[in-house]
Amino acid sequence: MTLGLTALTHGLSPSLIEADEGAHYVNALFLGDWIRAGLPSPLAFARAFYGHFPRLTIGHWPPGWYMLEAPLFAAWRPSPLGAAYLSAFLSGLPGAVIVWAFAQVGRMRAGLALGLAYALLPLVVDSARYLLVDQPLALAVELAAMAWFAASGRPSWTRMLGFALLAAACPLIKGNGALVALVPAIDIALTGRWRLLRQPSLWGAAMLALVIVGPWYWLSFAISAQGFNYAPGLPYAWLALTANGQAILANLGVPGVLLVLAAAPSFGHGAAPDERRIAKLALSVFLATLIFQSAIPASLAPRYVSPALPWLVILAGLGLHHLAKVPRAGRSVAVVMGALALVPAAMALHSLPPKPDLRAPQLAQAMVRHGGLWLVDGRSGAEGALVAQGAYADEGRNQLWVGRASQWLSTSDFMGRGYRLTAGDPAAVRAVLDRVGAAGAISVALHHQLAFPHSRLLAAAVNTPAYSSTRSSFAAGDGDVLVANRRTTIAPNLAVLAADSGSAKVAKMTDALR
Repeated sequence: MTLGLTALTHGLSPSLIEADEGAHYVNALFLGDWIRAGLPSPLAFARAFYGHFPRLTIGHWPPGWYMLEAPLFAAWRPSPLGAAYLSAFLSGLPGAVIVWAFAQVGRMRAGLALGLAYALLPLVVDSARYLLVDQPLALAVELAAMAWFAASGRPSWTRMLGFALLAAACPLIKGNGALVALVPAIDIALTGRWRLLRQPSLWGAAMLALVIVGPWYWLSFAISAQGFNYAPGLPYAWLALTANGQAILANLGVPGVLLVLAAAPSFGHGAAPDERRIAKLALSVFLATLIFQSAIPASLAPRYVSPALPWLVILAGLGLHHLAKVPRAGRSVAVVMGALALVPAAMALHSLPPKPDLRAPQLAQAMVRHGGLWLVDGRSGAEGALVAQGAYADEGRNQLWVGRASQWLSTSDFMGRGYRLTAGDPAAVRAVLDRVGAAGAISVALHHQLAFPHSRLLAAAVNTPAYSSTRSSFAAGDGDVLVANRRTTIAPNLAVLAADSGSAKVAKMTDALR
């Protein structure tokens, strides 16, 4: 359903325009191409690959999701648009836990209806438009929670170790997946199943998860970007709770939150045992998400509440059930509250614009035909879109180099603070282009506004007879693109490019492993 809805709302674009999309695609394509090449020395292959198509990440994403994607990328080698189709499809899968939960309490049809309603929520619709890992993480957290449901109900070594494997997968997909470690503790406290703490299998599962996850965290700290400076503490915790609350309200609205509160009878002794267990499990995942987000500095983006969202829908569905049982007007009130809870979704869908498309496939083909080194310029999403499409269009031939103009024409510290030019006029920019051996440059202006001060200098630098320049509008969205290719052939300066951020980061990783 999410794939069809994303297509209908013009949310599928071959230009991976969100800041992290290009990075996720390039990393997955690297692993796929490495497998296709016959599994050569991974670090040597990484140096060569990222020397052509730079790493776009600030930090270090865990390898779990990429390891799952790698065989698919090796067999299929999807284009950025193909990867976007896959991502849109996967974004709806977390709704399956809603169906599972209501199947446990004997209300499968209600679960199916709520699963479809989940696919309409603004955060889900928005996630389906972007090649990100938040929805895969939500799915992994759900699978781990379902495994805990089985393991805690009938403890055994097999069930506990199965939970450990799924729990370990969560932080290996994305860092905030570590929230799953809080779920057993909260669930035990809510259900009073303290006897589980005497189960050797529980502690064996915990050790197995640590053994799997520990090496990644050791490596991540060894090659840390040393730039993430969010300060934990009460001020940050308040900001995180406020941001999560706003995200929940934006998706469920006040009526949806009231329905969650109406699920209170599901926690009482009057409810069926399976219903109590499902309600307490849903509350455990929700609380684990809030606690982790408040205690561990990460990001205040709305999508970080994704692991909790399906469980809130489960609680809202239970609230609807209890509201409908109220004598006289209960059923009518439940229908009205359910409809009102979907108002945020309807409003968001009505105002949803098409996803921008800067014609990345056509631009990449132009780069491939011309060959050599191309500097791309724009906000991080635009740069990523061009690097990703260029890496796909090169088809593993290593005949194209794509560099970020911001690396050569400016400098800044973490997250763009302290920006300053390193080439102060068009002549200095042309000197840089000559020094690196740039065969051309592409500058993307979102909303027809150039991204940086150096973008204006770059546009002026290529406005000479030595370059052939064209400007075109976005295929979708508001913006234009300047393409300038050098009229004469020039080879990339590989010695200079060796200092590129992509190969430099790989070198840092190599040093950390020694």
